[in-house]
Amino acid sequence: MNDLLERYLGAVCSYFFGRKRQYVYSDLKQQISQSAHQYEDMEDLLVSYGHPLSVAYTYGYRPIFSHRFNPKIVNSIEKFVFLISGIYLFLSTLYYLEQFSCLPFQADNRVITSMNTSSILTALLSYPIITMIGIVAIAIIVLSIFDYKHPISQDIDLKWNLQTLDTLPHPSHYPNHTIETIFMIIFIIFFICYGIFFSSDMIIQIQHESYQMIHMMTYFFQPFIMIIIFDYFIDMTKKIYTKKYLKYNFLINLFTIVSLSIFVINSQFLSDYLLPMTYFQYILVNTFIILALFFIYSISLYKLIRNIKSYRFLFKK
Repeated sequence: MNDLLERYLGAVCSYFFGRKRQYVYSDLKQQISQSAHQYEDMEDLLVSYGHPLSVAYTYGYRPIFSHRFNPKIVNSIEKFVFLISGIYLFLSTLYYLEQFSCLPFQADNRVITSMNTSSILTALLSYPIITMIGIVAIAIIVLSIFDYKHPISQDIDLKWNLQTLDTLPHPSHYPNHTIETIFMIIFIIFFICYGIFFSSDMIIQIQHESYQMIHMMTYFFQPFIMIIIFDYFIDMTKKIYTKKYLKYNFLINLFTIVSLSIFVINSQFLSDYLLPMTYFQYILVNTFIILALFFIYSISLYKLIRNIKSYRFLFKK
């Protein structure tokens, strides 16, 4: 019966975050334990407590966004964003790795040649942030149009009985975004500072043979930064992970780690691209570049490990 209780607690706590989540778990578990002697079995007790969402409301849960979208449309839009942004990330990585001379096959590759001669594609690859934001903007517009044409009822089904209680998933299926949110706050603050620094007059004044490559690195990093941010916001909408979502997330983070590793190893990054440690400005540039790599690596590795663990848990009954 402890498994059934944990599944119920997991369902209620999935609506909360951080310390509030811990408080709800402890308080509700204590209340249920104190009432257990009044019922013959745990099933009757948990059915009497009501739907997990109803219990969450009693603890102060209020959704930030109350509108309910058609799940089929949302899934299709997610696939669109994942597919298009994934293709763009691949092409962008290919393009900039070629610019850094990190691709062993680049001299004979027709794809690279076509990318370099296509003015439209070159323009898209030259402005990663604008392009990635454009992809999301198009997705939001399409979502709004299809949701308007195919609306669903805004009434939430709070039907609750023994059958629905038995269908509650394992508590590990519910993601806890606390650690990831802390990472993302630091990640976003750092890259805001990174963007301000690399658009400042100090960078323009630096005259060194490595400057052009360092400038190009800022464009090389941008698609990885944006897809990590987009993925986080999509991740925050998930009450329960699906295997398809975890597979995509795993692949995109694995691709990020492999791509950056190819760049660092094949470009001899530490010896060829960093500025000499002779001036304070040079040290500052090197620090930002190394930290940028560190943050992208760290959060991608964290998500990679998280996805493996979550995917393994999804096989539990």
